[in-house]
Amino acid sequence: MIRINLLPSEQKKEARALGDLIVGGLVIFAVIVSILALHLYQAKALRDVNKETLRVEKRIKELEDVKEKVEAFKAKNAELERRIKLIQLLEQNRAAQLNVMESLAEAIPQRAWIDKFTETGDKAKVEGIAWNEFTVSDFMKSLKSSNYFNDVELVSIQKKEMQNLPLRSFVIESNLSYSGKVEEGSEDTEKTEKGKNKANL
Repeated sequence: MIRINLLPSEQKKEARALGDLIVGGLVIFAVIVSILALHLYQAKALRDVNKETLRVEKRIKELEDVKEKVEAFKAKNAELERRIKLIQLLEQNRAAQLNVMESLAEAIPQRAWIDKFTETGDKAKVEGIAWNEFTVSDFMKSLKSSNYFNDVELVSIQKKEMQNLPLRSFVIESNLSYSGKVEEGSEDTEKTEKGKNKANL
């Protein structure tokens, strides 16, 4: 079959130009649609990012509030522990002082009297009256055998007459060991008991 093109050459050009225009329009439309789709996708992604950012910021704020509460709890707990330790220390010091005074009372021989007991830190100073030098010596031995008195030293001893009796005034200094108490049955306890028995003799 033979086709015969009867259109003039100008009409052919117009038809070709129209076809090119349509193709160009379709390309431009496709580009616009692509750009619009990309813009919509980016806008959606940006909204999602902003939404996630707000969620994360909200969570961070919640965690910061929790952190502040935890820090406040830690501070209160530390203050409570400090007060408990202070109370325990006061109780220990009170018990230690009672033990020291009890040990001192047990170490005093029958013919000796304490006029003054001075406690400064871990130092003790004992001032008193004794029957004679031997009584002072027995007193010092009893203190040395105690678990609470260390490095017992005689500072001075002088004659002192009271009611026509030739007595001796003395000053003894010693270091204190507040944690010196030991369990019954130990060697130190036996040593203390021996010192007491000797002092009572």
